[in-house]
Amino acid sequence: MKYSLSRKYITLTVLLLLSFKYPNTTTAQEFIIGVEDVSYYPLYNFSANNTTKPSFTRELLATFFEQHNYRYRFVALPLNRFDKWYLEDNIDFKFPDNIKWREQTLNKLDITFSLPVIKLMSGSYMLASKQHYRREDIKTLGTIIGFTPTLWFDKLEGGQLAIIEESSPVSIIKHLTHENIDATNIDASVIRHNLSLLSKDIKIQVNKNIPHEIFAFHLSSVKHPQIIEEFNHFLSSNKALVNKLKIKYHIEKPLNSFDIIKHKSQP
Repeated sequence: MKYSLSRKYITLTVLLLLSFKYPNTTTAQEFIIGVEDVSYYPLYNFSANNTTKPSFTRELLATFFEQHNYRYRFVALPLNRFDKWYLEDNIDFKFPDNIKWREQTLNKLDITFSLPVIKLMSGSYMLASKQHYRREDIKTLGTIIGFTPTLWFDKLEGGQLAIIEESSPVSIIKHLTHENIDATNIDASVIRHNLSLLSKDIKIQVNKNIPHEIFAFHLSSVKHPQIIEEFNHFLSSNKALVNKLKIKYHIEKPLNSFDIIKHKSQP
């Protein structure tokens, strides 16, 4: 009996020493997910003071990391430093990300992008009464501070377009309804949600006369390409869950973004 206890003690001691020498970094490490410090509900809704508010992004990513028993933490970072997050903020993952948003400073980084998480439509949303406008008629565009107006680079470089930036979508919608801006490039689902916060009869629609494109949100990482592969498998194996979350958070399908977005004030 005495020998058995001594043997168990030695075995336990060896195991403890090995655990210190070869820690399980997968379970011990806390992964930092860099997200945008902006209320862009229903797609995401993070701030420096609160990263727990529900949104499509938070619920989907939390489900993945928790299913894989990974410790994680969302950190809301400024959009105007989006291209510097990997260089200066020591994050493990970035969401949303897209290779089209990649600045020259990131060209030397080996960034791995996931499969598309969700597809959206980038377009020019305007008051329905201004649907006759052509691209050359657009003089002012409202957008979120730090967003990239990829469809308007030529007009920006030529000084033919003024950008009005705001920190919240509802402020942009107010600019649009007061005709302080001609159009906005924020998402249709975000427009619909923020219209519900205003007590006005408003109709907004994407202008079909102006070029638009389908793009995607991706999860990206420099440090953990293998986890991006796991996330890809998660997306492929959980299409029903992704669709369920889109319905839950009223995420527009890209083609539905052509519909008139309207809100009628209550009497």
